[in-house]
Amino acid sequence: MTKQRTEEWTKSYNDDYFNRQFKTPYRSTVKFCEWLEKIKIIDSESNQKILDIGTGKGSNLYYMKKLYPNCEYLGLDINNDFVEEGNLFFKNEKIDSCKLEFGDIYKLDREKLANKYDGIISYQTLSWLPGYEKPLEELTKLNSNWLAFSSLFYDGLVDCKIELSEFENESTDTPSNKTFYNIYSLPKIKHFFAERGYTKFQFIPFEIDIELAKPEHSHMQTYTEELKNGTKIQRSGPLLMSWYFIIAQK
Repeated sequence: MTKQRTEEWTKSYNDDYFNRQFKTPYRSTVKFCEWLEKIKIIDSESNQKILDIGTGKGSNLYYMKKLYPNCEYLGLDINNDFVEEGNLFFKNEKIDSCKLEFGDIYKLDREKLANKYDGIISYQTLSWLPGYEKPLEELTKLNSNWLAFSSLFYDGLVDCKIELSEFENESTDTPSNKTFYNIYSLPKIKHFFAERGYTKFQFIPFEIDIELAKPEHSHMQTYTEELKNGTKIQRSGPLLMSWYFIIAQK
């Protein structure tokens, strides 16, 4: 069983990633919510309690709050700086139904969180953990009605454990950043949930509908390429980004 690794999450170098989304939500966030509405998980009249895992500064919750104003949201993140900044943002916006707290997906407070939430959601987090088994085990024990994720998956019986090392330049030996970009087997994930009582499983690939420019630098940053048939694929550094949205329900 893989153990949590926190160094890439407790740094604050992803500030711009979250700050940008407060102003303009990412297409993956928009399309994820559209899909959840299409399969009738949530809508503008919903009155659900939703837990967001790996919330960062809560920018996804800010977007969801505008779509689903009657819902109540709690976001958990292991980065205390992000939690404090996000709570200050919601306070300044006079939004009291979105709160952020410190939380480690590997050590969730089950007594506080179990049987309290209708749904659990997590944007772009699962593939950046050392593995999925322990985190999903923790989440299923919270006993929500549904769990939904956007992450990297493959529709066959193959898991890819990928760890990237980014370097400042060609002469450095020590990476400036190490990050997981794991890709998980959808059939295996489906089976994992079914064994824990979540027998309804749906998924859909995220097909981006806008162009993202290729960065001038050679580090990790998502951009799009258009195939001859008009389909847009997403790349980041050396990787093809196989984004999917998934949901498991009881």
